[in-house]
Amino acid sequence: MEEDNSTFELRSEEVQDILTKVPHWMIRWGTVLIFVIILMLFFVSWFIKYPDVVNTEIVITTNIPPEKIVSKSSGRIEAILVKNKSVVSKNSTLAIIENTANYNDVFLLKSIVDNYNINDPKIEFPFSKLKNTQLGEIESAYAVFQKDYQAQELNHDLQPFAIENRAQISEKIQIKERLEILQQQKVINESELQLQKNEVARFEILFNKGIISAQEMEVKKLSFLQAQKSYRSLLSSISQLRSSLIDNTKSSQSSQANSTKEEVNLGRNMAQSFYQLKKVIKDWELAYALKSSISGKVTFLQVWTENQTINLGDNVFSIIPDAKNGFIGKVKAPALNSGKIKTGQRVNIRLANFPDREFGVLKGKIQNISLVPDKDGNLLIDVALPDGLKTSYNKQILFQQEMKGSAEIVTEDLRLIERILYQFKSIFEQV
Repeated sequence: MEEDNSTFELRSEEVQDILTKVPHWMIRWGTVLIFVIILMLFFVSWFIKYPDVVNTEIVITTNIPPEKIVSKSSGRIEAILVKNKSVVSKNSTLAIIENTANYNDVFLLKSIVDNYNINDPKIEFPFSKLKNTQLGEIESAYAVFQKDYQAQELNHDLQPFAIENRAQISEKIQIKERLEILQQQKVINESELQLQKNEVARFEILFNKGIISAQEMEVKKLSFLQAQKSYRSLLSSISQLRSSLIDNTKSSQSSQANSTKEEVNLGRNMAQSFYQLKKVIKDWELAYALKSSISGKVTFLQVWTENQTINLGDNVFSIIPDAKNGFIGKVKAPALNSGKIKTGQRVNIRLANFPDREFGVLKGKIQNISLVPDKDGNLLIDVALPDGLKTSYNKQILFQQEMKGSAEIVTEDLRLIERILYQFKSIFEQV
């Protein structure tokens, strides 16, 4: 019995050796298999892309954003000039808030003022078209402009300084004529004086010879002195006329200067009152006229009918611009990992109201990044949509204003193997 047990134990050890010993072929082929599997994993990881992304929210809108028309004053809606969802052009008036002016009269005045060329004196301002108009707050500015305009026209028509100037010209002609006469008289007097002087000299010779008496000599000298007196009086008259001519010239020049000054002042006053009138009309429009600054489709927000009351700051209308202007994505990227974001990077957009499994994703590209963050520390990013609203499934998305969704900004287009190697690199750098 003991022999049987020893035999069993011996055989068990032999079997155990056989069972525990791994065949060489298995070791060799097993190693090869593991190596092949590792190579396949590396090969597959090279083709599998695992990009580094920054996730954030995005809003899709048009390049020209929708315009919200906000009420600048409180009051009752006097008139609605457009229909809901109608197409309006830029600077169209949508509605009027009740005020003291008749808006049709204001529109007429604005049309006339906008088309009036203040620098063309040949064009008259058509005040006749504005009789019995109700301009409300604009009335005083319009009255000032009308007064200044009429003052300039009266000055242009009556030419008050021209009358004075013509009188001065006539007086100047008369002075010159009188001066010419006196100049001629001067020549005659000079000749007479010379003759009398010669005659006095002859009388002196005769007097010295005793031919004539002293009385005769004195009479001749007295006659000569009177001739000299008349000559000097003539010279004084000539001098006075010349002074009068100078004074006339000064007066004429002063009159012309005053005329020019008056024209400039009247023109300046008229121009100032004209531009003040334009400003008052603009202020009236800002306060009471709800206008669009872009073209597009108008949508009613908080107003439905005339006589409805609105308050200051109410969003009354919205203007949806034409989709032909193109689309753009607005992103607020958080500060975390924002340093990786650069212009030109790809963006995958998943819209909230269009499931990406059914519709696919939109492809975008970062177009612009704000230089400074906003008050919340977010970077403001513009995302261009080169393919518009066509998704990766080749489906065209129907545009809706301010469509929200999530955006994946691909900061680095890595492969799976690169990310694994980056992890090892990070571990080695920390050691």
